[in-house]
This record gives sequence, C-alpha cells and structure tokens, in this order.
Amino acid sequence: MKFTPRALLLKNGKEVILRSARISDTPALIQTIKNYLADSTYIPQTPEEFTMTLEEGQQWIASFITKDNSLLIVAEFDGAIIGNIDINGHQRQMMAHTAVIGMGILSEWRNTGLGTLLMREGIAWAKQQPILELLWLQVYPENDTAMALYKKMGFEESGIIKNFFKHHDRYYDNLTMSFPLKQHRIKTPL
Repeated sequence: MKFTPRALLLKNGKEVILRSARISDTPALIQTIKNYLADSTYIPQTPEEFTMTLEEGQQWIASFITKDNSLLIVAEFDGAIIGNIDINGHQRQMMAHTAVIGMGILSEWRNTGLGTLLMREGIAWAKQQPILELLWLQVYPENDTAMALYKKMGFEESGIIKNFFKHHDRYYDNLTMSFPLKQHRIKTPL
C-alpha cells in the first residue's frame, strides 16, 4: 500500500480519514474540487476552467497510483471528500527527484488544522520515497494563511515572479517555495 490510511483529529474535535485516492473517488473528488475552486481566491483556476471529465479524472487518479514519486491523498469526513493534497513527481529523468504540491480544502473545513495534517502526512510520505529529494509549491504571497502553513512546515522561499497571475484587472505575484527532503553533498572540483 502506497499510503497507510490514518484517522486524525482536527482542532474542531472532528475526526477525518486521510487515505490514498481510489479510482472510485473520481466523481466525488471532481465535485469537491469544483466546490473549493468556487470559493477560493488563491487557486489560479476558475471553476469554469475546471472541465475534468469522469474519464480524465480516472486517468488523473490512476497516474498517482502508478507513479513511484507521486501521491494523491484525500481527506474524508463521514464518507465525503472534504479536501486533498497531491504530490506530483516529475516524469523527466533529470527532475524525477522533484515533486510539486497542490492542495485544496472545502471552505467550511479551512482553519481546522486539516491543511497542516495533509501537509504533514504528504511530507512524511515523500521523505520515505528514495527517488524524491525536493518538494516545491507555488503560492500567492498575499495568501497569509497558506504562507504561515508552508513556513511552519519548513518550506523556504525560492523565488518570485512579479505580476504572474491576473484576475480581472488585478495582478498577483507567484512565489515558489521549496522543501529539501534530503541533504546533498556538494561536490567541489579538486
């Protein structure tokens, strides 16, 4: 099994299950993503742009199941998917040691500690994967909640692209943050 399911307690006293996504989760996960896209200011995709079909969703989930450097975790409460985190490992040989993180949570479950649990479990899994050495993510610097979470988890700022996102007439910067999973020995010339 790629990820051992865990029952964990949130700050609100509710117990959630974190587990690997299954192909059978496709319809519910697609709906959850549509729902959190609709009330998120800081995900650079509109609900109208998210047009994943059932077949595409099944293929998407299957890719996380089959790739050694990738994982898709869903958070469940009373059988309903309330959030997810994906660790998407690069498939090119020179970048296969890296994986990008994406995460989304339904608005009513934000600020409950769910993001911390998803990040903690995702990072713990990534540390156990021999191929993975670096996690990275992109974030709007104005997203104070996400910034606090990522810094708390140990992510460091790696670089910024000014005015990268444009929503209506407002521009937002794109901050890349990274988390080294393994220490590297620097080879110096003799």
